Amino acid sequence: MNGININRFQFEYDLTWMSFFQNHRGETYLRFGGREDAGPETHLTKDSLIQAMNTALELHRSKMVKPTNRYEPSGEPSLTPEQLPITQKMLANRKNKCIHCHDIKTAQLRELRSKGQLKKEMVFSYPSPSNLGIRLDPVNQSTIQSIEEGSVAFDAGLRAGDVLQSLDRQPVFSFADATRVLELTPETGKLNVVAHRVGQDFHCQIDLSDQWRAAGDPSWRDSTHLVGPNSGFWGVRQDADQKSRLKLGAGKLAIKVTAIWGKWAKQAGIQQGDIVIMIDGVSDDMHIRQLQSYLQMKKNWGETIGIMVLRQQQPVELTMKLPDEPTEE
Repeated sequence: MNGININRFQFEYDLTWMSFFQNHRGETYLRFGGREDAGPETHLTKDSLIQAMNTALELHRSKMVKPTNRYEPSGEPSLTPEQLPITQKMLANRKNKCIHCHDIKTAQLRELRSKGQLKKEMVFSYPSPSNLGIRLDPVNQSTIQSIEEGSVAFDAGLRAGDVLQSLDRQPVFSFADATRVLELTPETGKLNVVAHRVGQDFHCQIDLSDQWRAAGDPSWRDSTHLVGPNSGFWGVRQDADQKSRLKLGAGKLAIKVTAIWGKWAKQAGIQQGDIVIMIDGVSDDMHIRQLQSYLQMKKNWGETIGIMVLRQQQPVELTMKLPDEPTEE
């Protein structure tokens, strides 16, 4: 991201990869990238990229660029990551001065935290259409692959096979186009949708309820570490056979501690080789990143939690006081 104008290229900085198809004036035809919680490449395939490239060429031939508005800003003064005060501090002690995408979101959220304005829900930026019940086709990404029955999108009348034309009057050609609109969509209200169905346009409104954005599994997002404390240890999720030998069900939590870095974890009595089977009263199956994000999103600095581990196959109850303040700087 070194030298990139982040006033122009706005996207989910927690992502692995994002691209913009633009003309020589910097006007956008479409965006391409984004992911579901399930994995970084749910909508990044060779076929979907070819589809996006062909769509961009068609839009270029017909000179159909996205309108300049709040979704596609223009005229803002250039702002690069190097100009952000927080980024300058981050780079000061870094030998490699390469600025990664996630560094931008980290810098922005740290700035908000320094002003007392950071909220946990800010982690859930650029929400997926699946938060509304819409699962887009991984290749033809304006086509609805499925609709979750009973979701707000289902209640609005959208169905599998519909082809999205616009959200809030903004043209949608890809998963990334949809997430851009949803990023700037309010917590409550109505979202205007136009879809193509059997030779004609279908107009509807999706009713948005509070907290629709904060859904799903945020454990892949690097930014979760900014809003809450972590466990101070790392570990490996045990498979079904290992759980069976431990006399645990397949759907139960079982993480073998492989590294300990936090003094709060050491003070709690966590030992390498322990099998964590319950944390904060939760024993549902999780991998280690999900365990970390559970604490980061659900707990606050300085809180005390209970942990149960198996040590030499015997249960041991521990108490951990989480750090009083952020420790990552």
